[in-house]
Amino acid sequence: MKDEGKTESRNISPASGDGFLAFSSFILRPSSFLRRHWFLLALLVGVSMAAVRPEWLRPMTVHVPPRGVVGLALFLMACGLESRRLWRAALRPLPALWALLLSYGALPALGWLAGQLVTEPDYRIGLLIMTSVPCTLASAVLWTRMAGGSEATALLVILLTTATSWFATTAWLTGTTGAAVGVDTASMMRELLVVLVAPVALGQLLRAFPPLVRLVYRGRTVLGIVSRLLIFSIILKAAADVAIRLTARTDLPAPLPLLATAGLCVGLHLTALFAGLFSSKVLGFDRPSRIAVAFAGSQKTLPVALLLFETYFKDAHPLAVVPIVFYPVGQLVLDTFIAEHLARRGTAAGEPTHESNRGLRPAE
Repeated sequence: MKDEGKTESRNISPASGDGFLAFSSFILRPSSFLRRHWFLLALLVGVSMAAVRPEWLRPMTVHVPPRGVVGLALFLMACGLESRRLWRAALRPLPALWALLLSYGALPALGWLAGQLVTEPDYRIGLLIMTSVPCTLASAVLWTRMAGGSEATALLVILLTTATSWFATTAWLTGTTGAAVGVDTASMMRELLVVLVAPVALGQLLRAFPPLVRLVYRGRTVLGIVSRLLIFSIILKAAADVAIRLTARTDLPAPLPLLATAGLCVGLHLTALFAGLFSSKVLGFDRPSRIAVAFAGSQKTLPVALLLFETYFKDAHPLAVVPIVFYPVGQLVLDTFIAEHLARRGTAAGEPTHESNRGLRPAE
């Protein structure tokens, strides 16, 4: 009888209720593809819909405020910045400082050089904007954690690039585009100080209240999901705007420069990522720090880039938004698989989990 029961359980029809439960179990299983890649799938579906039917998304995305998204994402990030982790990373600051140099030194310089290969002036402006903004607000930590890297180092890089963006981003954009666009340097500095530095300061101030700290710790998974949804909303807004701008033009942009720009965005990101990974090894950083430098030094934040575009460049260079969309979409898609590859290599090599990641699941 026992053998018969086992045989019956192996021959369940897919249409039966047990088959549905088995499928549900597969979907909800922590190791399932959908659980690990729900954000990537949502991103691909959303961007595809924005490209094909932007008018369907426009009523929703038009109400997404870049300033509000940037401020809220930074506030949530700052609430989760544990002082102990930052202090440990600050005691060994070289990895974070090296990532800062890559993010605000090498990558904007490469963006300026790559722009010389593009014939469309708007695309050059977009590349400069995208490569000059701070490290992305949430995904650098999430992907670093997924790969088994030092989350504390990634957090410190985000904090450093955000706190210095008012000067570094303004300097790059004023020096490379100021003559052509007439950038108001003082206005841009004030804008970045208010939108970037103030939410971080407020989030850290709230950590002085222990009940709020405990609440943030218990809800860290939800905060991670909310952070990614904020990224998703701003990507949809930018993608829909690009599609509408392109379809509204009587003279459609040539496809070759468009594809070349997409390739340059991918190439710039991968160059910075692998440069961070291998240069960190030469400098003697440990493996978790190398991973953090690679992701935090190469990823750039879309909300800040979109905010600067709409405030200072939208009227003079409307198609500058094209590379601003290509770069983050490429980094999110590619880095998902790069992080998983690095995590598998670390597991196969028996690498210890970094102390700042213990007890955290990659999907959080």
